[in-house]
Amino acid sequence: MKRQQILDAAYTVFSHKGYHRATVDEIIAMADTGKGTVYNYFASKEQLFYTLVKERSAKFETELNRLAGLDEVPLIKIKKVIKVFLEFYVANADLWRVLMHEMRGLGHEESTNFTAAQREKYRERFVHTIGVLETILQAGIEQGAIRPCDVHKAAHGLFSVIVMMVFQGFVDAQADSIEANANNIADIFLYGVVAR
Repeated sequence: MKRQQILDAAYTVFSHKGYHRATVDEIIAMADTGKGTVYNYFASKEQLFYTLVKERSAKFETELNRLAGLDEVPLIKIKKVIKVFLEFYVANADLWRVLMHEMRGLGHEESTNFTAAQREKYRERFVHTIGVLETILQAGIEQGAIRPCDVHKAAHGLFSVIVMMVFQGFVDAQADSIEANANNIADIFLYGVVAR
């Protein structure tokens, strides 16, 4: 119970203040607990942040893996996966903005509080999720539904479009908005914008 209160408070504080400006003391105050309790569960601010990211991602990653394993037409899988990405990033947009900022460091080592090793640990989570897109695209190529292409670049391009649609506020949390946007992104990604 206390652990979840701490994680919920951490989500709010990190999402609103960013990793750098967030303090463990603010998280403690919001969770209405003591410093000792927080440090019983989490050895450091970074471990708390990583645990938060990992636990918020768990269901999302499980669902992506489930979809990737379905015996289904790749084009339908792509639409379903886009929808899952949109649902996840809409629900977690503020925290993931913070995470992406820290991972990139805006191109400057001093712009992030993460070491290179820590950034790599977080990057591995993105590599895995983008890897699911690569796998589905590769299956589409093998089945003749998608023309041969660089699946690594195509998956990164699709991921970027999904994330930017969310971060620019083009997708809201309404199920019909997510569904419509997933279909729109899939249509443009798969067929382009040329009149057919």
